[in-house]
Amino acid sequence: MVKSKLILVFIFCMVPVLSINAAEYRLGLLMHDVERRIEGGAALSFEKIFERPEWWHSYAGRPHLGTHISLANNTHLLYAGSTWNLFQKGKFSGELAFGAALHSGKNEIKKDELGFGCSVNFREMIAFGYQIAENRVLQISAQHMSNGSLCDPNQGLTSVGLRLAWKIN
Repeated sequence: MVKSKLILVFIFCMVPVLSINAAEYRLGLLMHDVERRIEGGAALSFEKIFERPEWWHSYAGRPHLGTHISLANNTHLLYAGSTWNLFQKGKFSGELAFGAALHSGKNEIKKDELGFGCSVNFREMIAFGYQIAENRVLQISAQHMSNGSLCDPNQGLTSVGLRLAWKIN
């Protein structure tokens, strides 16, 4: 019940962002829970990077909205935040992202399950890419979700994989 209310609040808060034009899409295949290997398996990710709206602060990066779906039906994520370009050197690029994630996992540690402490956690991501076509980049990425020790427990979830990013503008 609490998670469904949080999802509604999340969607309501994201309505202004959803009206912004998308600049890029990312589709990824990741190894789920590489840190503890309690959940394991593969995961799909889908992310939309938006153009920076005029009202968005120039230091805040570009807004993003995405999902991380465990193919083994473990913890799934719905996340939003900002993405910053670290560098662009020829065909190579790097970026960082930071934001919040709503997860479907447990908050308490149970046998053979991760415990995330809070229903909404922080999410960080780093990616390095190589431009394979004019508007396509192949990225290797690592993402981590945890509560930053604001709640107990704080096991976190780390996933690593490949993503295909394509610009539509």
